[in-house]
Amino acid sequence: MKIALIAPKWNKKANDYPPLGLAYLAAVMEQSGHETRIFDLSLDPDSSLEADADSIVAFDPQLVGITAMTSLYQSALETATLLKARLGRPIVIGGPHATMFPERLLTESPVLDYVVRGEGELTLRELVEALEGQRDLSSVAGLTYRVRSEVVSNPDRELLADLDSLPFPARQHFDLSRYGLRTPQGQPMVTILSSRGCPYNCSYCFKGIVGRTYRHRSPQNIIAEIKQVIGQTGIRSLYFIDDLFTADVKRLSELMELMIAEKLDIRWQCLARVDRVTPEVLRTMYAAGCRRIHLGIESGNPDVLKQISKGIKLDQVRQTVRWAKDAGIQVKGYFMLGLPGDTEATMQQTIDLAVELDLEEAMFSLTTPFPGTRLWDELVKRHPETEYNQDFTRAYYYSNSDEEVVPFLNVSEVSNEVLGEWMRKAHDALAAAKARDAYRNAFGSRLGPVLWRLARVPPLRALGRRMVRLGLFQRFASMRTREVKLWS
Repeated sequence: MKIALIAPKWNKKANDYPPLGLAYLAAVMEQSGHETRIFDLSLDPDSSLEADADSIVAFDPQLVGITAMTSLYQSALETATLLKARLGRPIVIGGPHATMFPERLLTESPVLDYVVRGEGELTLRELVEALEGQRDLSSVAGLTYRVRSEVVSNPDRELLADLDSLPFPARQHFDLSRYGLRTPQGQPMVTILSSRGCPYNCSYCFKGIVGRTYRHRSPQNIIAEIKQVIGQTGIRSLYFIDDLFTADVKRLSELMELMIAEKLDIRWQCLARVDRVTPEVLRTMYAAGCRRIHLGIESGNPDVLKQISKGIKLDQVRQTVRWAKDAGIQVKGYFMLGLPGDTEATMQQTIDLAVELDLEEAMFSLTTPFPGTRLWDELVKRHPETEYNQDFTRAYYYSNSDEEVVPFLNVSEVSNEVLGEWMRKAHDALAAAKARDAYRNAFGSRLGPVLWRLARVPPLRALGRRMVRLGLFQRFASMRTREVKLWS
């Protein structure tokens, strides 16, 4: 069977990351002898959907699979509608949004034929077997479909216990040079998933597909995939996109030791938690090639952190950032404004913390309660009229830019107007801190801050920022050079 797997458009934005989930699906289907092709429509955000459809129609698939997060569901539905009209072939949808609302999607969207709930690799394989007459649809766990006019949901599929049993993702479908994920040298970076699930229960986080059940691949299996990536692409820069790469410290130590023993000569980054690393672990991670960790810090107020069930303390944040820097590892921090309990005072604390930590990069987002999160459940409890199928493309994702933002489904203690203004304040504060560091590194710890304060005078502010952007401070430019060397 010929199968088209589609990642929908990202609301006029290009996706920086290849759709690794589709690459896993493609690998499983190809292992079963099916011809598969991945169409990542986000690579051409300015192209028309009709033009995108032309290439899919030319492939002439017998089954169309579309994945979508909640924020991309409307785009996914538009794609499905057009392809149903032009191809008339069965369409299956999966991903977080489909997992949350399978019956609703089939009831409200006649162009959709099947919904895959949860992890999709085995469910999609068995669905294809059913379509080829090798099994009955009723035997496919994790599948929702129609029987005449009635929507039927088969029992849930158990989470895959042995992740080593999956083939490696079919990365041959990706032109990595077209994605924005890059090293400081500008070279493509490969994403790898070494585990699934996260044992924590932050109120804003979606758990609908893999839940809180943490499962990991064996160190040997991960090393084998890394060697395959190097052999096929020549790329030695990796990003472990696990929900929480450092969840199991024992497993982490075993993997790091094997990485070191294999002398892979790789550089990589990962997602971590401030309470799941130690100085020793960080030093071992550096020796194994880790050059950056991503930390979800979220808020600078302890009460807000408690309200969202983050489970960390601010002293842990400061300590872990210090440990990472001592180990030679860069830190990228993520922060959220508009969290439950957020006021202007607590958001100022969050911005102050981001500046204080002196991170390599700080990213801010506006809090959005997505379906499938406890935050969404709390919102619906307070406002039962809230609809699940809103246009979540309006949600504002992590960014360090000064683009205009409009709050969507505000759950904080401040108005939309005030919340949007605080996003601008966050950007300005980070830009000012970067400029201050540039002056300090260019002119020394005494003269630099004085000149920076002078540059803050309105008539001189634009000149100072332009000087920073143009790299006229040689010592500041040397910092960038050191970052490049760190990843070399």
